[in-house]
Amino acid sequence: MENKIYSLETKINDVKTEIKSISVTKTKKENDSPPTIQINHLQVDQIVIEHLDYANNFGHLGIKELSGRLNIGSSYEGDISEQVNEIVKQKLGKEAAVNIKAKKEE
Repeated sequence: MENKIYSLETKINDVKTEIKSISVTKTKKENDSPPTIQINHLQVDQIVIEHLDYANNFGHLGIKELSGRLNIGSSYEGDISEQVNEIVKQKLGKEAAVNIKAKKEE
């Protein structure tokens, strides 16, 4: 019985020393830097954009001069009063007379 106990104690001590040596080598491996990876060729087949946040900031935009013309609806260039008078005469005859004159630009 004493021999068995002695052999078991020695085995336990051997296992303890092995565990200590394994833990020491494991901590040494954890302190080592990870291996470097080199990519020679990369091919992208498809790009998927799930969310795009696109904002314009015009806070520092300055306008010195604003010129031009804003036309809302139908806009005609030139004098069309003769054409309108002809169409009105064709449709209404002499019952109505229309006087349309183009606005003179300054």
